[in-house]
Amino acid sequence: MLYEMKMNEVDVAADLIRGGFASAKNSMEQILRTPIAVERIEHDDYAMDRFMLNGGDEVHLLKTELRGELAGACYLLFTSDEVGKINKACLPDSILENRSPENELMKIEFLKEFDNMLSAAVITEFANFLGILLYGDVPSLDIISTFSLAKYLDGETEKFDNVIHLRAIFHGPELAISPHFIWAFQGELLDKIKNTSNN
Repeated sequence: MLYEMKMNEVDVAADLIRGGFASAKNSMEQILRTPIAVERIEHDDYAMDRFMLNGGDEVHLLKTELRGELAGACYLLFTSDEVGKINKACLPDSILENRSPENELMKIEFLKEFDNMLSAAVITEFANFLGILLYGDVPSLDIISTFSLAKYLDGETEKFDNVIHLRAIFHGPELAISPHFIWAFQGELLDKIKNTSNN
């Protein structure tokens, strides 16, 4: 992983991600079935270290690959505790209490749809800002051990030049979660942000 982005470039990217979340707010509330807002977005290169220490035994990692004129990928990370909170707030007891294969698949598809909604909104912000064709592929879900997380992400992101790690603090009357987002891009993102910002 190469952390080549300067703080002003990270700030631009963070603003675009924040704008995407704001655009997705209404859809997010519909799928979560509860009011929720983005309280803040934090950029912290050491947040992952703390996440691996405090995130529990397993991590739900959703991956969306970028397609179009910019290579990259988005990773959304939930702790098992956060997944439990989301399921409890949003799914009926009949699904939560019956762990049939069908119900477990429904829980997975629910998380994928949540990821797809957020990722698509942010990707649209990037595409509009940069004036390029960009869209997300169908998200995939892996449940991996916290112990294996760093090695997994290193392997996933080593082909990209820029990696942005953000933590989003979502807060609502029935649901408070702080998922981690990792956005990995090829080096041309820097040039595109610089060129667009200077115009």
